[in-house]
Amino acid sequence: MQHPEEITESFSYTLLRTMITAVILAIILYFLHLFPSGGRSKITNFEMIWSIAFCILFVGHWFELVYINYIKFALPGNIVLLYLIRIGYWFIAAIPLVFAANLIYSLFSHKTGALITWWVFGLCYIGIQLFMHALMHFRFGKSFYNGVY
Repeated sequence: MQHPEEITESFSYTLLRTMITAVILAIILYFLHLFPSGGRSKITNFEMIWSIAFCILFVGHWFELVYINYIKFALPGNIVLLYLIRIGYWFIAAIPLVFAANLIYSLFSHKTGALITWWVFGLCYIGIQLFMHALMHFRFGKSFYNGVY
């Protein structure tokens, strides 16, 4: 498979976009009460949610770029195989993300224990990626669903 285009954007744009997205996501998650407060103040709980969301979004973005710019072009051109490998890649990429999220959670909660198990988060991360690619598909026409990204 040839390199039809390499996906790049400036680091400052990526950082700003990720920070804004993390704020929006943290507000939604905060008001849905998906994260237990554990006796923390409201602002501390929001900071924890934002930190976890930012970590997952920012590092996840770089994992996506590695796949799109490098790994995808080393794979065979069979579209079904590309779909299966991509889903497996998302699951594997979720493992370091969940460890980082659990670390952030333990820093804010001052106790040991996991916020979520790695395999559950791996499945959730696949769902998150499928949702985000659906948004990209409707907005830009390029996504996982048509085999471009």
